[in-house]
Amino acid sequence: MELIFTTFFILVSVWIARFVFDKIGLPFILGELLAGVIIGPPVLGLLGPPGSFFEWTPSMDLLAELGMFFIMFYAGLSTDPKELGKKVSSFLGIGILGTFTPLILGMGVTWVFTNNFWISLLMGLAISGTSLATKSRILEDLDLLRTKLGHSMMGGGMVDNILSFIILSLALKAITEGSISLMSVLTTLLLTFGFIIGVLFIGYYIYPIIGPSFSKYGEAGFVFALIMGLLIAGVGQLVGLHFIIGAYLAGLFVREEIMPQEATFGGRYKGLGNLDSSFRILSHGFLGPIFIVSVAYKVSFSAVETAPLFLLALVGVAIAGKVVGAGGGAYISGEHSLKESLTVGIAMNGRGTVELVLAAIGLEIGILTELHLSLLVFTAFFTTLMVPAVLRYLVPKLTDLERV
Repeated sequence: MELIFTTFFILVSVWIARFVFDKIGLPFILGELLAGVIIGPPVLGLLGPPGSFFEWTPSMDLLAELGMFFIMFYAGLSTDPKELGKKVSSFLGIGILGTFTPLILGMGVTWVFTNNFWISLLMGLAISGTSLATKSRILEDLDLLRTKLGHSMMGGGMVDNILSFIILSLALKAITEGSISLMSVLTTLLLTFGFIIGVLFIGYYIYPIIGPSFSKYGEAGFVFALIMGLLIAGVGQLVGLHFIIGAYLAGLFVREEIMPQEATFGGRYKGLGNLDSSFRILSHGFLGPIFIVSVAYKVSFSAVETAPLFLLALVGVAIAGKVVGAGGGAYISGEHSLKESLTVGIAMNGRGTVELVLAAIGLEIGILTELHLSLLVFTAFFTTLMVPAVLRYLVPKLTDLERV
């Protein structure tokens, strides 16, 4: 009974927060984080430990972990690898420099305050990411998504996410072994790339053969896609990769085009073939918000008092890293003007679910503490809040945007 009421309470709280943030034109992720902070221990404490009316139990942890899985699965589903082969020069630099610049700066700042390599690596990795879901919503609102500039940002985000997961694989392997060596790095790289290539091979050459047969039966196609996602995530974990990497890769090839737009089951249910919509509802409408609240549940405002300089420095390098790295990558490509490159650098600061997943993994494996997680949540909140505000000022100054 407690699980039902607690889930109900969380979803109602998140729904209200999302409604308010949508009305004021801000990304949903900010509303979800704020809802988790308000109803959890940091503020009102309405969502509390076992024994409370709305209690956070191990069952809620399971739902949160499933939320992590579906967030990453949908992130993969929203990424089209074929786009990486189109106009690579316009976004490869954005993705590479936009990942490594904030990663290095974040590691440097964290090292100053912690003198710990692994904490520095995970903190730097967390602030180096960018959220495709958050970015696409902001670009859509500003009528930039279907422009050459918007495609460059989304392509850069794809490269960013893939690089982040490769680096995460290396980091987790090294942390597990307790040391890092050239042989370990090479082995992990080969394992990771081998797994990626194997998954993509299945996705592009085998899945299209068997997938359509399931799409004839409405929800069976959705269930089959889900089974494939869980299988790949599980296999990834067996070979030493975190399950979110398998979930992301599974989403890459479970493409909506294998499903009919109006699939039916016995002539009764329509629209079940829309994989994108179905998984979006499951990830961002149900289980994803529970994961976001689970992260916000662990946030402590004492982090602001305990480490104010650390927080300011982290926010500063997170913003600067994307502006210099991603913006510089856009300008160097020769595809964008200085104003457009600055817009890219600002827009790539849209953080969210992927970054919170990386922060949660750091806490889960015992490298990061709740202080570090709190700092990362505040950083994600501030930098994402900045993006729509600044872009509303910059975008009207852009002229002759090329539409695609």
